[in-house]
Amino acid sequence: MQKLKIFLKEQFDNFAPAMTIALGVALFSIIAANLFYHQKPMLKRGFEVEIGKTVVKKAEKPIDLAALMKLADAKRGAKIFKKCASCHNVEKNSGNKVGPNLFGIVGNARASISGFAYSNAMKAKGGSWDRDSIDQFIAKPQDFISGTKMAFPGLKKPQDRADVILFLEKQK
Repeated sequence: MQKLKIFLKEQFDNFAPAMTIALGVALFSIIAANLFYHQKPMLKRGFEVEIGKTVVKKAEKPIDLAALMKLADAKRGAKIFKKCASCHNVEKNSGNKVGPNLFGIVGNARASISGFAYSNAMKAKGGSWDRDSIDQFIAKPQDFISGTKMAFPGLKKPQDRADVILFLEKQK
């Protein structure tokens, strides 16, 4: 036991000065770093551009729906309509889904399919579903009838819309 005490005392006698020197070097390094290197405030780079509240929309080119309808293809329209088929039926007497059954919709009055709960906005719009109104509606439903229940964002490509319209016209 006596030998252990002597051994530990010798180790402590060697360890204590080494630890003191290490802490001194660390403290000196911190102080020296603060003396030689001053932190400068961060500069805000670039500049701010204030945008007014009025946003100018890019003018859309008028679409010649009649010309697109001459190029329309009902088979392509059927493929594109698959995006719509999760909410709409097109078969006669197949009932409504989340959206109304679209069998024979072209030429029909808006909000006229029985058994479907249309939004007040759709009921208030009035009129009938002709090629132009269908094109505008499936391009951007919320823009054509603000407040419609239809959550679909729309078909961007005019030719896709013409194909779908031709497909819907054939569903009689």
